[in-house]
Amino acid sequence: MRCKQCGEGARDETLRYCENCGAKMPPPPPPGTIRRTNTGVSAMATTGRSRSTVAARAIVPAPDEAEDTDPGLHSPGRSKAPPYDGPVWLAHVPGHSPSVAGVGLLGVALVLSILPFFAGVGPFWSLVVVSGGWMVAARELRDAGERHPLVDWVPASLMRPVVPALFVVVVAALALRMLGLGVTPLLWLGGAALLGYDQYRKVYVGQNGWNRLFEPRALLRGLGPVALGGVALCLLSLFLTWVPTVTARSSGPVPEAPPELHVVDAPTASEDFIYGLIEESYDKGWDQSFSVAMELLLLGVLALMALRPEVPGPHWLRFAPIGVVVLGLVWTLVHGGLLLGPVLFLVGLAATGFASVYGAFAREA
Repeated sequence: MRCKQCGEGARDETLRYCENCGAKMPPPPPPGTIRRTNTGVSAMATTGRSRSTVAARAIVPAPDEAEDTDPGLHSPGRSKAPPYDGPVWLAHVPGHSPSVAGVGLLGVALVLSILPFFAGVGPFWSLVVVSGGWMVAARELRDAGERHPLVDWVPASLMRPVVPALFVVVVAALALRMLGLGVTPLLWLGGAALLGYDQYRKVYVGQNGWNRLFEPRALLRGLGPVALGGVALCLLSLFLTWVPTVTARSSGPVPEAPPELHVVDAPTASEDFIYGLIEESYDKGWDQSFSVAMELLLLGVLALMALRPEVPGPHWLRFAPIGVVVLGLVWTLVHGGLLLGPVLFLVGLAATGFASVYGAFAREA
């Protein structure tokens, strides 16, 4: 701004009088007008702020012209992943997969089983769960387009749909074996539920799913309910006592003591009601060797009975349920005693065997 009398430029634009001659200065231009500088080259919009503020804002680049510090956004050949809009509880799960979350719960249960006061499934089945969970997690991450060095080395031949299907059956059988009160049974049930829910949609239903081979409604027709009830009774009997508990009692006089001295039998910790609720017993059917394998064989009998008639298979496959019944009979005679658990198992085995024999020879006829 310059004085109209002497032409001297104002050093302070807020003054209303010229510092040189004292004449009245012209009023400042309203905000938003264009004021040309003395060089005639550049122009600046007046906004009512000081010159230093306007100059500082002119130096700072606009947000859209700012330098991008993320090297992966505009890298060639790599597209930006769409934002996740699924369930909140899967937002931080690798691959956003319920199966991976289920494998994680099973891993926690296996780690807790190392401690002496948590139940476990044994070294062999723990190794089976770790191996199967590894392959299922690798398949889920590869389907989601995510890479991880822990699972990238898994070959594609181990990622066929049959792998998660069999893994879900094994996990369900182990979860049934682990039923009880505690933390690990809840982890096993949660992991089996997540795996079953997710893999049912992915490998069972659909045009290429396993439902084209099996018809579960066949177990509700004919002698199917007899076999289904027999297998259920066999599995229920495994929760009962199979081995009689041997207790040592002394009711006679103490040797090398007066005959009037007798020992009063005090209840042991295992016989006490309070301790019996806490202490884990090892005389049930599930505690016998090869109990989980026997459970899987019985479930396999139901799967063979639910197989569609048009599915091709070897001739001896129809007699496989009879072989399972014979193995179950031998297993019961080896591991069981004359108690309620083994007796109920034999009753269920007889029902399953009757349905198996009828089904095998009815198909042959």
